[in-house]
Amino acid sequence: MTVKGLRHGLRRAWPARTLIAGLAALAIVTTTLAAPAVAAPPALPSTERTSPAVASLSSGRTDLFWRSSAGDLIHQYRPSGGSWTRTRNLGGDLASQPVAVSWAPGRMDVFARDTDNTLAHRWYTAGRWSAWQSLGGTLSSAPAVTSWAPGRLDLFIRGSGGGLRHTSYQSGSGWSSWRSLGGTLTSSPTAASWAPGRLDVFARGTGNTLRHKWFNSGSGWSGWETLGGNLYSQPAVASPAEGQLDVVMRGATPMWLKRYARGQGWSAWRSLGGSAASGPTATATGDTVRIAARWSGGRAYLTTRSSPTATWSSWTGADPYRPFRRLGTWVDVFDYATLDPAAAVADMRARGVRTLYLSTARFNGTSDFFDAAEAGAWLDEAHAAGIRVVGWYLPAYGNMTRDVRRTVAIANFVSPGGQRFDAVGVDIERLDEVTRAQFNTRLVTHLQQVRAQTDAVIAAIVPSPFATDPGNNWAGFPWAAVGANSDVVIPMALWSFRDACPGSEVCPYSAAQVYTWVRDQTQRARSLSGRPVHVEGGVDDPGEERTPVTVARVERFVDAVTDGGAIGASHYDYATTRPALWPALAPLNDL
Repeated sequence: MTVKGLRHGLRRAWPARTLIAGLAALAIVTTTLAAPAVAAPPALPSTERTSPAVASLSSGRTDLFWRSSAGDLIHQYRPSGGSWTRTRNLGGDLASQPVAVSWAPGRMDVFARDTDNTLAHRWYTAGRWSAWQSLGGTLSSAPAVTSWAPGRLDLFIRGSGGGLRHTSYQSGSGWSSWRSLGGTLTSSPTAASWAPGRLDVFARGTGNTLRHKWFNSGSGWSGWETLGGNLYSQPAVASPAEGQLDVVMRGATPMWLKRYARGQGWSAWRSLGGSAASGPTATATGDTVRIAARWSGGRAYLTTRSSPTATWSSWTGADPYRPFRRLGTWVDVFDYATLDPAAAVADMRARGVRTLYLSTARFNGTSDFFDAAEAGAWLDEAHAAGIRVVGWYLPAYGNMTRDVRRTVAIANFVSPGGQRFDAVGVDIERLDEVTRAQFNTRLVTHLQQVRAQTDAVIAAIVPSPFATDPGNNWAGFPWAAVGANSDVVIPMALWSFRDACPGSEVCPYSAAQVYTWVRDQTQRARSLSGRPVHVEGGVDDPGEERTPVTVARVERFVDAVTDGGAIGASHYDYATTRPALWPALAPLNDL
């Protein structure tokens, strides 16, 4: 379990901002920390090893860490104004859940018990991760860590005999020797600091009750106190303000919270709901407290409270695929001149749209954004309306430097309102600058280079599997390599441009034939790429379409993507979607 002990950091603990850059560059000196071997301690709760760790590298950002089934450290984060990134594997050989803390913006330290029961450590600073470092010791649980000032860490473990042990790190001095703090812990500990010189440590004790011990620099360590409860896991703690603590546990039913306010004492336990299958973790940044736990389906869920007097949010999954789920719609750069972002977004929300796919630039444009101000307006309006935005770019691969730069620019873009695109899309379809063979090679290189420069979720907007069959336009399409270098695929299953007759004769698909063709494209796209699929459907373009767009055909399109296993779908595009079609598309929000 971990807490962001430096929750007062942006308001109190980092006043000497000239010191932060130097402190952030310090690497912690390796020290072997030994503890005597004694009788084995009580077993830990079975839910512990799957618990995520939550921290915050900077204001408005949420960082999650967890142990994979293979013992690797996995990292995922949500930047301020954006959505969850894809996961990154940071390696290691972990035998416990990790814990994480930030002592200043841009600095983060992660600890865990290694498979040899020693303490493993890795830190992030200056935009990159260190190698793993062993700090020795003999751990019988996950560690706990907190920070009361830049360059300061306080680390707690359950020792080999079940008692609490403590060491601290100070920049310029290194690690202190271990000190025994007694007690009989039946879970991993957790810790927080509400001010420099103050530490609060909690753990499950015998009888499954919550146990508490605290430190004041003027008076030293207290004895242990019992705070009741019936803990099914390790506890978690965060401090949103000086003199305040939020302690969370997993009980027989949902999560439970107990609060401390100086001058008022401890509250009774209250339910936070949820369906957690792991123990909790908690962090505080400024006044904001975040609590995370893993659900039975394997995904981490979080609840947030923006201030000590605010209410808790509903539990929300850390889902990197959320921007591609359910009903989407499309706006390209040619629509900028005729659509007003505020009016269009209000209409999209009324129609049930969950994601806007917004074109940002094309290969034949003169700048990285067709109109950055317009893109920012769409992004701010959409996020204010609760609509996610995937920015997409159309490359042609005659100039790879241009195409990579313009795609990465989507991931790095920040609107005037501080909003970011929720994911990045690459529209793979134009043969204006290279041969098909060159295109098929360079599109993979493009995805690889973009992936190396951003943690954002990447969607490959690809031809339909039908179009890549032998003898068709995109024969030889590198499906496996595209899947390996993207996170989601969006097949252009444009059924309105298909029909039942070969050659020039036009034989429009019936609604049943639309269903059969689209379901096949959906299933094949999933199988060929190995990725989740959002399906882009027909285009209402009289004079060009071979199968007219009707309500009945759109209804069967929706049935097809649902039965084909897609996570979402959309009709291209917003400007040409007739009002009568929106009710037919609405069931996509049941996906």
